[in-house]
Amino acid sequence: MITFCISNIKGGVAKTTTAANLAAGLHKRGFKVLMIDSDPQINLTMSFIPEPEDNFPSLYHVYSKGSLIDDIKVEVKSGLDLVVGDLELCSADLEFQKRIGWLKILSKAIKEIKTDYDFVVIDTPPNLGCLTLNAFIACDYIITPMQAESFSLKAVRLLKKTLDEIAEEKNDKTNVAGVLLTRYTDRLVIAKALESNVISSAELLNTTVFNNKIRPTKTVPESQLLKQSLFDYAPKAAVTKDYDGFITELLSRTGVK
Repeated sequence: MITFCISNIKGGVAKTTTAANLAAGLHKRGFKVLMIDSDPQINLTMSFIPEPEDNFPSLYHVYSKGSLIDDIKVEVKSGLDLVVGDLELCSADLEFQKRIGWLKILSKAIKEIKTDYDFVVIDTPPNLGCLTLNAFIACDYIITPMQAESFSLKAVRLLKKTLDEIAEEKNDKTNVAGVLLTRYTDRLVIAKALESNVISSAELLNTTVFNNKIRPTKTVPESQLLKQSLFDYAPKAAVTKDYDGFITELLSRTGVK
């Protein structure tokens, strides 16, 4: 089982869109996939199911009560499951960081999964708090979506510093599988001008920019409104082909055939 974490300190970079369609695209290829919505905004959850009612079994219960993932996950479709996010996780830093072993709560929960998954995909909030650090400890690879026009070298340096510190706690380094350029069009002068900076930031993270770039489109919000992945809603759309190409590249980089 391989665990991917989708992370960027900056918001608005199509992080959740990438998580949702990576999971859906892997599922389309015949893999069994678990999604974990670790962002209190619960956008990944809302991409597939209606907003859960209060006290609905969620990731919050994994952190607060030690609930097993096998007991709280919901089935989106056969072979594609979801651990629902929760607004209660907004207070995660205050509530859980005083616990012994707080950095490894999610890692422990994933290790206890008895269902036979090929992949786990974790969506994270745009910060380096408790939830993101837990995801870093739990994952095998980080994928960093980034927009060239909203590039921030400072954010990349902070991510690099955090990963170095996490490696000491984890006794192993967490590999960044690559930087994924999203909402990208080479017709924008600013995007082309900043692309070299994005390449430099990838090098700082000891990785490279994915060759496949994700184009901007109105298809994404339409699919989210209808609670469908791009692969279900618009399988022939250009942006769906972009994500499919990215997944092929990612599987090649991580040695999956």
